[in-house]
Amino acid sequence: MYLVKNLSIMKILSFVSSLDLACGGPSRSVPMLVKGLAELGVDITLMTIRSKDMNTHALEGTTAKLKVLEPSFSKKDIAKYLADEKFELIQIQSMWDLPYHKVMVEARRLGIPYVVTPRGMLEPWSLSQKKWKKILAWWLYQRKDVQKSACIFTTAKMEAEHVSELAITTCKAVIPNGIETNAYPCKTSIDVVKKQVLFLSRIHVKKGIEILFDAWKRIHSDFSDWQLLVVGNGEAEYVHSLEMNVESLGLKNSIKILPPVFGEAKIKLYQESALFCLPSFSESFGMVIAEAMSCGTPVVTTTNCPWKTLNETKTGWCIGLSVDNLEHTLREALNMSPTVLYDMGQRASKLIYDNFGYRSVTRKTLHLYEWLLNGGEKPEFVLK
Repeated sequence: MYLVKNLSIMKILSFVSSLDLACGGPSRSVPMLVKGLAELGVDITLMTIRSKDMNTHALEGTTAKLKVLEPSFSKKDIAKYLADEKFELIQIQSMWDLPYHKVMVEARRLGIPYVVTPRGMLEPWSLSQKKWKKILAWWLYQRKDVQKSACIFTTAKMEAEHVSELAITTCKAVIPNGIETNAYPCKTSIDVVKKQVLFLSRIHVKKGIEILFDAWKRIHSDFSDWQLLVVGNGEAEYVHSLEMNVESLGLKNSIKILPPVFGEAKIKLYQESALFCLPSFSESFGMVIAEAMSCGTPVVTTTNCPWKTLNETKTGWCIGLSVDNLEHTLREALNMSPTVLYDMGQRASKLIYDNFGYRSVTRKTLHLYEWLLNGGEKPEFVLK
């Protein structure tokens, strides 16, 4: 257990630009971390930018405070707020977008240490997207923002290594996202499981959905009683292109593209699915993987995601991303007996419970804050 000194004076700000649930993992993992820190006695505020579908209930039931900025906020606005509140430490929950840059600039001016959480934004695949724009931003301001931070907060060792490859010498902490396992209960009966493979995530080219479709095209005639569900939110034009792809492949009867679901409906989908598949080009963590596993569903994902433990623990498959590899793995999984898949899912749920519970992750985060503010022995999860 990690013990923290001086909790009564620890005042923290966590900044994430959006709390829209449709925006993906950070809209869930960041409030969970903030709530956990509040439970441990930290005076913490979650700051975000107002949006149409903002989750205004994210911090209900805790002492954590919510600060909502207007989209038009200026550097002067943020400077006054930071100066008035006298935060001891700020955690920046992503990067590239100018609002994050504004906060980091003012934090440096006021002498407030800050931690940068890249959230996958420094992964090789992400850096290859809009490459020249990012190169320009990197040398104009982003490299300085990252290098001047007190620490880089990564969610996997693989992400920390990728940050180091960019010649960033700031220390890196490796702390996974936590999951509230009670909110994602494990299925308790094999009878609820259907012959369906679930993709549930943000619908984006990064997620490898077209590769999944091509692999499904190769196997669907051999597994005609199985369905592939693609569930999530994405830009209308891209979602439409996927729908056209399904039609052109002749897969309308076996692939369903559905809008995002939340709460009990989401848990029901996880629990009813025999297999979860996220064939992503890049993930710094992959919250949906942890959620699916917590619900007792084995997972297929790629070596672009930090989940090689799936192979070691026989809770799923972590494979190189290609149509051939995905076809082979799906055939292997779908040929397994329902009991074998169910047992894999039960092991997956235990793995999440034992290693990714949000209370353990919260205490590690608190230990990091205490070390950054007060010094002492370097935590074992901090890499130099």
